[in-house]
Amino acid sequence: MRALAPRARAHRPSTRRAGARRERAASRVARARGAATPNAVAVARVALFGYGAAEIPRVRELVDALRAAVEDSGVELGEIETRGVRASEMTSSVRGTYGEEDEDGVGERVVMLDGDAAKALMPDLKLEMNEEGFEGAVFGVFTEKLRLGTLGEAAKSVVEAHERYWNLKPTTEADSYDVNEHVDFEYEGAKDAWDLGRVTTAMAVSMDRAEVLDTASMARGEERLRSDSSHVVAIDGVVGEPLRAALLDALTEVGYDHFTETGPPPGKWNRETRDGLEGEDGESPPPSWGLTPETLEEVMKTDAVRAFRARLAALYPEYDIRTMPSDALEPDAVPGAWGGSSICSAIGNAAVYGDMFNWHIDMDPSQLDPSAPWVERYGSYVNRERGRPLFVSAMVYLNPGHWPAAFDAETLFLDPGTGTGVFVRPQPGRVVLMDQDILHRVSTPSQIAGVPRYSFVLKLCFFPKRTDEPQKMTLIREEWGAPCRFGTAAGHVGGEEIFFADDECDPALDDCELWDLGINPQDFFFSQDDDDDDDDDDDDARPE
Repeated sequence: MRALAPRARAHRPSTRRAGARRERAASRVARARGAATPNAVAVARVALFGYGAAEIPRVRELVDALRAAVEDSGVELGEIETRGVRASEMTSSVRGTYGEEDEDGVGERVVMLDGDAAKALMPDLKLEMNEEGFEGAVFGVFTEKLRLGTLGEAAKSVVEAHERYWNLKPTTEADSYDVNEHVDFEYEGAKDAWDLGRVTTAMAVSMDRAEVLDTASMARGEERLRSDSSHVVAIDGVVGEPLRAALLDALTEVGYDHFTETGPPPGKWNRETRDGLEGEDGESPPPSWGLTPETLEEVMKTDAVRAFRARLAALYPEYDIRTMPSDALEPDAVPGAWGGSSICSAIGNAAVYGDMFNWHIDMDPSQLDPSAPWVERYGSYVNRERGRPLFVSAMVYLNPGHWPAAFDAETLFLDPGTGTGVFVRPQPGRVVLMDQDILHRVSTPSQIAGVPRYSFVLKLCFFPKRTDEPQKMTLIREEWGAPCRFGTAAGHVGGEEIFFADDECDPALDDCELWDLGINPQDFFFSQDDDDDDDDDDDDARPE
């Protein structure tokens, strides 16, 4: 996503038919099976869990088309039924009758295959459903063991297996912490007792408003929009002096002189970190200081990081908080498959005078590839959609002592629709929480600073704890009061030229490479509607 590109709707693959691909699928099946007839159950089935009544006939058409293509190649499959599992049927036996009428399903989206004929359609059925724009789903088969239970138990078992295999559970062993045990911290004889009462909010801003696709409506055969704004919060009092010192020592060295050393210790750091996208000339910005992989791995195991996580959990008791499962966000879970470099779940920064940093976002779940295990489990959605995990970055400034304004090195946040923004100044132990899809960048320290500006960033996923209804996902807490609405979130709009001045290409007039502008070519639009006091943003200060 480029700095000045308007925010696009949620990524939704095109809805084109793919006859040629089905022919290739049939050819693969025929070669794999040597034109032999699969051993079939009485009636092969494709069972759909969590699918809307409007979606089931579309999947049925895909299954029938794939089956016909396979049989045209000489492999006899026989009948394959495509059935949606209704809410009242989740406790029914797998071996019984279900899905005789197309009705809305409930629960997680799962596609279960019963019989060799149905399994013969894989992996092509999954690929075709992705091409047709269906929301992500977990795929599985009815084993003999699962056939002994209920439909609901079978679907739950497959989802849990997917979560275990791809490390997608809301809480993991690597992220384990006990809030009551780990929020208090002691370092070198100095105690840092957790006190929620000392936490103050220096800033709570709502910005970058847009009308985005409500992906939950797609299962109902609709394409409704919702009003959406990103949030940035600057908080003091979460990280006290002992915890700040411990975090900085973990990133550097005990006894390292952070007041005079002009760079971080080279044994733990290297200049191989690149921030953001390529520049307009196709060149990446010069590399900056970043922690070596070995150092980062050790830092993540420290008591200081565990205490930091525990305090964030204490601050947001309505969520299960864990580090972002990086590999599961990549296409087919292959590290580096998305953009050529691996996604990191934590980063150490040591910005120095002369560095260059690009505008960038940390993560946008709406732009993930449909083959990513995360999308298969949670779908493709714009961050902050109700009931879906919220992507959050938590950054803590680590330099000791007061950081004068003349030293610069603020963190900048952009409101693309107005070409304006806000910034946060570094202060010892200050924590910045941001939605990961907000455009931001570091400003480098001034020449007179003479030392690096140290910070540590955890990329997190906030999982909703509510199960009775979709939970509102927001960084804003009720006790902080309503956030300050800035830029487009306050109803302001900039001139159209702000979107294209840096890119020298107007997609409304020219044949641009829209992906290079951070825009889905299928869904390009942005909203300039006036702010509506009745829209969903009015609930920003009332988390559920």
